Amino acid sequence: MDHRVMKEFIEEFYDIGRIQRVEVMKQGTSSEAKCIDSSAGRFVLRKLRDERQAVNEERLHHVLSLQNISPAMVIARNGLSYVHLNDEIYNLQYYVEETVPYDQETMHFVEFGNMLARFHHAAHKLEIMDQQDRFALSLLWSQVRDEVRGSSSAIIGSLEGHVEQCTEYIVRNDSSIHGDLGVWNMLFMKQKTLLIDFGEVRRGDPHFDVAAALTSMIPATARANESISTIEEVMEGYAEAGGLLTREQLYEQIHLWMLRGWLAWIRERGVTSPMVQHMERGVRRVAVFKKMLL
Repeated sequence: MDHRVMKEFIEEFYDIGRIQRVEVMKQGTSSEAKCIDSSAGRFVLRKLRDERQAVNEERLHHVLSLQNISPAMVIARNGLSYVHLNDEIYNLQYYVEETVPYDQETMHFVEFGNMLARFHHAAHKLEIMDQQDRFALSLLWSQVRDEVRGSSSAIIGSLEGHVEQCTEYIVRNDSSIHGDLGVWNMLFMKQKTLLIDFGEVRRGDPHFDVAAALTSMIPATARANESISTIEEVMEGYAEAGGLLTREQLYEQIHLWMLRGWLAWIRERGVTSPMVQHMERGVRRVAVFKKMLL
């Protein structure tokens, strides 16, 4: 959609005044996010996968924005938070001002853990439409198994053992989870963190979200005492808000999260030299987390 058509579309469906500028955003590549400047302020337009995602995001944002966990949605003239244009679906969110880059040194991890627990508690009570896990371990493995088994690399060949280990972990699908909770789906401010992009929300284990957050927040170069401190502070904050995390389940979900990443890389790009190096570093990192948590 060109910018002229987009301006007309937004002005028709949303009461936000005249559109002054449309700019592609770096964050939110999967949703083709665009920053919209209008006479009423600044907003973020996102393209959604389907109506199921649109309904889920509407329900989540309505509750989470009231608890200061996610940005608020703009209600369209149709009374919903999403609109149709031909075969495409969009929603519009209020732009969050004064965000800052993620900084481990200044991050309040206890407060962050508290927020994650409140998110899981709120999401658990909502009626979320079930969505397919697009990166399910069984699906990924079926798609890359032959390439892995045909690789001459020992580290790539070891993936089958990791799959067997993660398959044995107890599956808990008793809560609604974000499903892709890396730092790329967070907005950091001086006093709080907001969650964005609920396109992968599904039933799952809350430990999976915490695993995704921790592995993306803790640098691979971090010292052991720094990593342990971060993990313990997040778990402390999570417990303060009434949530329960166990070290064993957290390690299992860290292992699973990283394994899914390796398999997804192979699915998208094949077995390459950078991938082998990435996995070598990742395997060492999983071992470090295991030593810290078990």
